[in-house]
Amino acid sequence: MTAKSRQSPRVDQKPNNYLSRGSVGTVLGVTLLLTAGNVYRAINSFERQQLIPTTSEFFASQKYQPLLIGNGESFAQLNLEELDSVAKSLNYSGSSVKELANMLSQNAATEAEKARIIYAWITQHITYDVVAFENAIQNNSYPDVNSAKVLRDRTTICSGYSNLYQALAEAMGLESAIVVGYAKGATPPDDPRFTEINHAWNSVRIDGAWYLLDATFGAGSIQEGKFTSEYNPYYFATVPQQFLNNHYPQDSGWQLLVETYSRISFDNLPRIATRFHDLGFEIVTHNTHKIVADNQLKIELTAPQNVVAIAELKQGDRDLASSTVLVNRQNENIVVNVAPPQSGTYDLTIYAKPEDQAGGYYEVIEYQIEAQNSTAGLPKIYGNFYEHRASLIEPLSADLTPNWSTHFNLIVPEALDVQVVNSETQQWTSLEGYGSYFAGNVDIQQGKTAVVAKFSGDDRYWQLVEYRSE
Repeated sequence: MTAKSRQSPRVDQKPNNYLSRGSVGTVLGVTLLLTAGNVYRAINSFERQQLIPTTSEFFASQKYQPLLIGNGESFAQLNLEELDSVAKSLNYSGSSVKELANMLSQNAATEAEKARIIYAWITQHITYDVVAFENAIQNNSYPDVNSAKVLRDRTTICSGYSNLYQALAEAMGLESAIVVGYAKGATPPDDPRFTEINHAWNSVRIDGAWYLLDATFGAGSIQEGKFTSEYNPYYFATVPQQFLNNHYPQDSGWQLLVETYSRISFDNLPRIATRFHDLGFEIVTHNTHKIVADNQLKIELTAPQNVVAIAELKQGDRDLASSTVLVNRQNENIVVNVAPPQSGTYDLTIYAKPEDQAGGYYEVIEYQIEAQNSTAGLPKIYGNFYEHRASLIEPLSADLTPNWSTHFNLIVPEALDVQVVNSETQQWTSLEGYGSYFAGNVDIQQGKTAVVAKFSGDDRYWQLVEYRSE
């Protein structure tokens, strides 16, 4: 199986439109929608690895009791990037584990350096054998995963990766173990052959403490049926709680947790991608994959202020209207409002990236929502809303009642003025500003109603949100 985070989905980059008081009727509704409709899925996500470890030897955790769990202190003084670069530059063309181990040892003195350089060499020199995997799945024909064979061919499946790591670790004087278990997305979910075991990885002892690693996941990813090499250091000495997001060992001792998870609990963890942790996300409100919703749903995460996020709701292969999801940034919290249009099963995917990074967003977490009822749609959100890091507090329904006073409340950092505009009557109503907060009551009239804002150095008003009232 192969490794790692996928390429980022692209967001269509179109010029933002603006409003002036004289042109509001013709411009409303044409501004770029930075919503699910503009999110292009690139490749299969969440490290969807493939592997059949039937020929791998594995090692029971009881053999190594007590299992002291590592905390990363062994790596505090290491220049890991330099060590990774050295590993990449070491071109060994033979098939001897001993010879390769001697070469690696010349560049690694401590146990931490040895454990890392083995991981870095394997993940940057061994490719994943997609053909062998497909043959195993379709014909029950498994490749030779002997370490010498892996070195000779420079390609293998996951058990070959774990066997080679184990062999090199032993040759370099490290205590290591092969761990087998279940990895999410590793094999077809409806294939009864792989419900308990479908992957192999390793654990290694460094300075008396144990660490988890997965050289297969660290090597790259399968994209459109082909393996793409892309080194990922995340899967070396991964925090055990994070490693459990997608790895469930058959031997619970290799969870390396004080309180171990049951398989049922593991299966119901959210689908969390590597980028979730790389970007500093944490879950606030929902830590299970399946969520039952009776009405509109609100999911909260925390992330650093320089991280921006969008979300997408789908039902099967069907893309849904933008009014089904809304992402708000409120200080350290990212709040995702979800409005399923009818009862049924939905997939919610949240994407994110650093604010100053050009290009698309990375998939970070996925939930499955079981909607019990239909819900009122959310208002339409425009690209300027996300660009200016706005947050809509109320109203959160796309439909407003005509001839009724409605309270508006939102946060628009750095806005000079925020107005509520009716596209048919050209009625503009100013909201009272309290720093970044803008609020006020508005008499709603029939037609489209928009929230627009003006910013420093620009006399134009930019559209943020749109409602309808009929």
